[in-house]
Amino acid sequence: MKRIFSLCLAGSLLLAGCGQPVSSSPQPASAGSAPVSTSQPASRTRHTVGVVECTWTLGMSAVDAARAETQFAALDDQVTVICAPATDADHLLDTCRDMIRDRAEVLVVSLPESDCAAEVIGLCSQTGVSVIFTGARPSDEAMASYDKCWYIGMLCEQTGELLGKAVASRFLEGTIPDANGDELLQYAWFGGDGSGNDQLHHDYAIQSCADLGVFSSEIFSDLSACGEEAGLAMSQRLLGVSQTPDESAPAGEETAAGTEGDAVYPLPEAVLCADAATARGAAPLLREAGVFVACIASSEAEAESLEELGIYAPAWFSRSEVTDYAVEFALNILQGRDPTLDTGLYLTESRQTLVSAGGQE
Repeated sequence: MKRIFSLCLAGSLLLAGCGQPVSSSPQPASAGSAPVSTSQPASRTRHTVGVVECTWTLGMSAVDAARAETQFAALDDQVTVICAPATDADHLLDTCRDMIRDRAEVLVVSLPESDCAAEVIGLCSQTGVSVIFTGARPSDEAMASYDKCWYIGMLCEQTGELLGKAVASRFLEGTIPDANGDELLQYAWFGGDGSGNDQLHHDYAIQSCADLGVFSSEIFSDLSACGEEAGLAMSQRLLGVSQTPDESAPAGEETAAGTEGDAVYPLPEAVLCADAATARGAAPLLREAGVFVACIASSEAEAESLEELGIYAPAWFSRSEVTDYAVEFALNILQGRDPTLDTGLYLTESRQTLVSAGGQE
């Protein structure tokens, strides 16, 4: 009888809905309760970038490796940066090869000369590594051979024009004296790194002088080297033969102007330098001889500091700006984005972009 009563009671409870079956499957969270996630946050992928700083290329257009490393650390702590200097073209290729071996996904390379680009591209294309060039401008043919290369460079035409206009203005106002009264600017050009940029600077500077009615006569030109030692050597060479040899000296005997029979350079009215380092090396002797010295600086701050040395620097191109853009390009590439995203720069069909120069009008 008790058994029959128990069964009836259990049936009544089920019919009343008081006994809910227990499910082993997860129940939906009630309103107002926070869902509990058991998944772990996805870890970010680490990347490696190689930065090659060529120690002998024109300073204003070369990447600054130390600044690049600092910028990468500030913008993305998941990027490992390998920085290394290169002392010549062969060393440049070896350095790029080592960085690729160390799994660099993007290289930032300062080119000492345009011809080096093709060999660097050859190395990168074998493994799909992207490369951002600064320094000497690669040829369109080299850039077209690989779709993962870009160039960030300088407007050589603009810096040359700014230098030429400023020098012409100084000549017209008399700050640069017309020493022989021929109404021509007697000038010398110091400095070059073989990249072709220096020749553009020279050509546009002289053309800008002519556009303002200041025609010129080249006394001396050396585009084979740059830097303080080169500047000093050029000034010594120029000034060492800037006076007429002593006619009374015996044939073959050295005079103040060199050995009799050597070529004689008239003293120029102005010396234009491709970069600040060359100007610093040349200025002491030139200024002592009364020669006006002008150059292209690598920043506005450097231009101001050069004035204290008696060097006129009316045009500048920021090396730090090129470096910062190269870092932004690299980070965009690593994330699979357009390299120019949020940079304000635009690429040509050959994936090149040029940064504007600054200067005095």
